[in-house]
Amino acid sequence: MKKGIFIILCFLSVQTFAQWKSYYPEGTKRKTTKKEKNKETEKGDTKFKFDSHFYNALSLKSLENYDDALLEFEKCININPENPVPFYESAIIYKLFSQVESALEFSKKAYYLNKENIWFQLLYAELLTSNGQNTKAAIIYKQLIKKYPGNEEYYYLLADNYIYSRRFSEAIKIYNQLEKHKGLDKNIIIQKQKLYLENKNLKGAISEIKKLIEINKNDINAYETLSELYLLNNETDKAFEIFKKILELDPEDAKVHLTLADYYREQGDNEKSYKELKAAFSSPKLSIDIKVNILISYYSLIEFSEQMKNQAMELCEILVKTHEGNPIANAIYGDFLYQDGQNLKAKAQYKRVIELDENRPQVWSQLLFIESELEDNKELESDSEKAFQLFPSNPVYYFFNGIANSRLKNHKKAIISLEMGLEFVIETPALLVQFYSTLGDNYHSLKKHQKSDSLYNLALAFDPDNVQILNNFSYYLSLRNQDLEKASEMSKKSNELSPDNASFQDTYAWILYQQKNYKEAKIWLEKAYKNGGKNSPVITEHFGDIYFKLGDKEQAIIFWKKAKELGDGSKYLEKKIAEKTLYE
Repeated sequence: MKKGIFIILCFLSVQTFAQWKSYYPEGTKRKTTKKEKNKETEKGDTKFKFDSHFYNALSLKSLENYDDALLEFEKCININPENPVPFYESAIIYKLFSQVESALEFSKKAYYLNKENIWFQLLYAELLTSNGQNTKAAIIYKQLIKKYPGNEEYYYLLADNYIYSRRFSEAIKIYNQLEKHKGLDKNIIIQKQKLYLENKNLKGAISEIKKLIEINKNDINAYETLSELYLLNNETDKAFEIFKKILELDPEDAKVHLTLADYYREQGDNEKSYKELKAAFSSPKLSIDIKVNILISYYSLIEFSEQMKNQAMELCEILVKTHEGNPIANAIYGDFLYQDGQNLKAKAQYKRVIELDENRPQVWSQLLFIESELEDNKELESDSEKAFQLFPSNPVYYFFNGIANSRLKNHKKAIISLEMGLEFVIETPALLVQFYSTLGDNYHSLKKHQKSDSLYNLALAFDPDNVQILNNFSYYLSLRNQDLEKASEMSKKSNELSPDNASFQDTYAWILYQQKNYKEAKIWLEKAYKNGGKNSPVITEHFGDIYFKLGDKEQAIIFWKKAKELGDGSKYLEKKIAEKTLYE
């Protein structure tokens, strides 16, 4: 062995050596017999073997060769099973590798061979604790406290074992003993207060928290805990006195304001409750998550209560002001505004969210829905493009881009976006139908009728009762004067599924017109006219065309003029009026 390594090993094993050396007491000097000399020689040989294996074990342990170290310690045990040190060292290795049962067994043997050795006591007690044998561990820690009353750690370890075995009163007694040695300690007081609560002893818990206030008259956390304990103990008056003290120390203490809000609401004083709630919302110390959870409780109320709606809106405004720069605040405000139908204001809040954090797909979707509803087509086109660039696998954003370009008459761009988005539609039949029908509309606008017809048929294959597609497809066929029987069947079905719809009734009337069934067409137009069609320039112009076909030119001209007043008539409308004749 190299000299350096030998010195290190000797240094590491001084403590261990000191523990086992005492087991070999020196004898008194006297003349020995031959038999005694033989015994001593044999004893010396045994001791030499023990020492050799023991130092080998320590060397192997220091080199982290634990398996071989255990074998050497085992040889020591076989040589001298009354020496506790090899048991102790083996237990440490077993503990290191989480071999709990072996560690406990070996530490137990070391302990029972020498119950007075502090290291054996500590290891055995620790392993008993980790194995759930808390009562046995507690006995050892009590012995240690008796022998070393000034060691704080032993009190904590003993108290822990009482707590693990749910002997809370015993644990409190140990903490009381510790307090006598070190005086009042915040951590000990808090722990005792919790233990009193576990024992459902509210008075005991209250007395402990009062000690915290003795230590620090400005400890707001202690006052808050004390107020909660008073409320639990039905000592409301005392709790309110504590609330006043807390607000003197910190007027913006949100927890107190929330507690008071709950209290006043339970008492039926909604005005005071809401005042306290506003104070809590105005405090930046209260987390935004708690505030959002409170606001969510308003969602189901604002539709039925104007007062609740006004409160929710005011709280949202406070939230946005208090948490300026936090996108969550603007998002929740936007949700409330949208629910209340204030789309322009909601849109502004969602825009702000995206300015602060553009990686919020749900907010992008909500913004695009609003822009679509408001028909802000230029913004819808721009924002949807930004959205699908950020989230290229979300088909909804391509769909909105297609809608925007379709409305802006950019039909080729609409088709490109819709066909790109179509690739990302997976197992969502309803969205697939929307893509097919919108693509069909754009191909129809480009007069690519074969393509548009195939797309409408695809959409109806997924959703045969989609009244909008049934109506549009049948109307486009009627305009082209093609496949009128199929158009008639689809239009009839749309009117059956959605009766009293002026647009659908006008479509069926126009199919009848193309079939030269003018009298029946007039009947359906009259239905459409009664259901709001009188405000439609298209329906009104159709009325004029039918009157002309029925030979009533005077009525035809009257309806054409009405259509012109309503605006957006056909390209022949003015010519019809000027020349008092029908052009198709």
